Amino acid sequence: MSYCDYVNVFHGCGKIDLPKPEGIAAKWFFIKAQCGNTSPAACIPFGGMSVGPYSGGYPTGYGNHKVNCHSDPQTFEGGDKLYGFTHLQQSGTGTIGYYYNYALTVPKYNNSAEKRLPVNEKGEPGYYSCVLDDILCEVTADNRVAYHKYSFGSDNGLVSIDFSNNGLNFDNSNKAAVNNLVISGYNSDTVCAEAVIEGIKFYFSARGNGEYEINGNAVTFKNFGKKALIKLSFSNVSPESSLLFLNNSTDFEKAKESAYTIWNNALSSVSIESGDDRIKRIFYSNLYHSLIKPSDRSGDGFIYRSDKPFMTDFATLWDMYKTAMPLICMLYKDVAEKSVETLMSLCEKLGNIPNSIGFSDAFYEHSGQARSLGCYVMMTAYRFGIKIDMNRMLNAIRKDIFADNKRDFTIDHKCKSHTWMLDMSDCCGLAAEIAAEAGETDISAELKPLSSLWKNCYDRSTGLLDGNSDYYEGTLYNYSFRQMKEMDERIEIAGGKERFVKFLDKFFGYGQPDVIQPKDPNNPEYIDRTMKRGIFEGFNNESDTEAPYSYIYAGRHDRTCEILRAGMKYMFSEGRGGLPGNNDSGALSSYYVFSALGIFPVAGQNLFLIGSPFIDKASLTFFNGNKLNILVEGNSPENIYVEEVRFNDRIIDNYRISADEIMKGGILEFKMSSEYNN
Repeated sequence: MSYCDYVNVFHGCGKIDLPKPEGIAAKWFFIKAQCGNTSPAACIPFGGMSVGPYSGGYPTGYGNHKVNCHSDPQTFEGGDKLYGFTHLQQSGTGTIGYYYNYALTVPKYNNSAEKRLPVNEKGEPGYYSCVLDDILCEVTADNRVAYHKYSFGSDNGLVSIDFSNNGLNFDNSNKAAVNNLVISGYNSDTVCAEAVIEGIKFYFSARGNGEYEINGNAVTFKNFGKKALIKLSFSNVSPESSLLFLNNSTDFEKAKESAYTIWNNALSSVSIESGDDRIKRIFYSNLYHSLIKPSDRSGDGFIYRSDKPFMTDFATLWDMYKTAMPLICMLYKDVAEKSVETLMSLCEKLGNIPNSIGFSDAFYEHSGQARSLGCYVMMTAYRFGIKIDMNRMLNAIRKDIFADNKRDFTIDHKCKSHTWMLDMSDCCGLAAEIAAEAGETDISAELKPLSSLWKNCYDRSTGLLDGNSDYYEGTLYNYSFRQMKEMDERIEIAGGKERFVKFLDKFFGYGQPDVIQPKDPNNPEYIDRTMKRGIFEGFNNESDTEAPYSYIYAGRHDRTCEILRAGMKYMFSEGRGGLPGNNDSGALSSYYVFSALGIFPVAGQNLFLIGSPFIDKASLTFFNGNKLNILVEGNSPENIYVEEVRFNDRIIDNYRISADEIMKGGILEFKMSSEYNN
């Protein structure tokens, strides 16, 4: 089977184009920008190099959007046209402050316009093409090298590479400077450039057919006849490393074919069957966009010793840790092991684990989102069976928790944001449990007292988090229903299961009026006013996407089914407008993948929760070689409730399965119904 045939690389690149929500889905309120912000750039899974079309648009360099944090994205004139092709793109992020798009490569004639409308855009995993003027432009990539092929209508074409390009390019886009840029010829067909970008040293190498000349910040290749073949690589260690990547490269066609094969193999880790090909297209497009980040730059790291494993572009770790990283830890051993090694090494080098890790030295730029998320990733990997040095992991967690920038938690027992308290307290409880299992009693005893501090964040008179806190991208309601290690105590604080369910019902909109989604980006007051009602963000943002599963702890799996099915029906679709919000480095896409399969990982815990699958069959090949086969009897749009679920012929009556059981593989069987019978 060619899984790549079901992938639309343009999925989520544009403004949302979703079905008009009905029923419970019409009650949910979008607080973030209504676009997916993905890129069709060519790369391989978790590739260290990408190359794609460049219009200068926010935030990937593709498309016609200006900066958008909420409501309909505004556009800029000429955003439907391309300057050329750039290297390294973000994937579905919002405003993280650094946007790459380095080494702008432009095929042209002397009289070509600055920007041109792409004609006949095409893409598949690992490949993108379009026509600019009469020039057929094709790009592909492997892990270290970008390959460009330009077929001209006449033999007087040129290809220029501007090494000073960085970031986005629309009015007031505040492009950061490329500093200390030096370009020099290496030999008759290869040029080297070095620069400092976002505080990080880059060494570029470009090789092409024909001749070249260096002009200021750019190099121009010419006299190549009607076909230009350009390769580009970079290193953060040395020019010799960058040149070595070029020397070990292949030709364009082989690179394209290899990229397709690599993608097909990666996507084949999850094989689904559905009577609806539309479901297959949405599923594999989402799986594809779940496997773009993080990026593998092992042996070329810029923070610690360069010969060690190094993964970068955990750009939105506050979203990735919930679904994207658990998906990776289930299926892709090499990436999971390198990610864990990276997080431990970062902690050892920096003294804590940043929330945003990319090609930037601004490690603390996003310290206000959340805390200790790298600890969740490491513990998730451990619970899934990824090989981890237990002592290093626990010491990294301890070092992160007791870092100087977290003394408000460890010493004062009070943080500016209750969400930080919840993050760190939960991490302490989970890590203390693992430490006790491993016989590390000192670490367990040190962390365990901190694991109960989450209780200080709740108002026992309301049963919810109190209002004396900052809440990032949400309100106290969005964070009151997250899963925690001590869910029974959490529900007790709410006043018991019945009252907890009432809180959840109000949050998700049962009995509430429909909402009107914000459209005017110049009217943030409407968002602030509506958010105070305490409304679910409807898969537009990841802050509360785990909340539908919290019903399970109160014995109302029917509600979990209703919300998940409504979300998957009305919040995800096909094409450029097929994602309800920023994909955030695969966080939303991987949420869709798990939802379709009917399972949901609880980050850091030895636990999967059962949802409402909407595929007919699935087979997952885990990193350890074990297989999980999922069989769904009676799957249909009407049969949304789980009448019975069995794992290896054992009835699962509490809708919970341990991660170590799941990772052993077997058969997960669902029997679906149009009515809920508890």
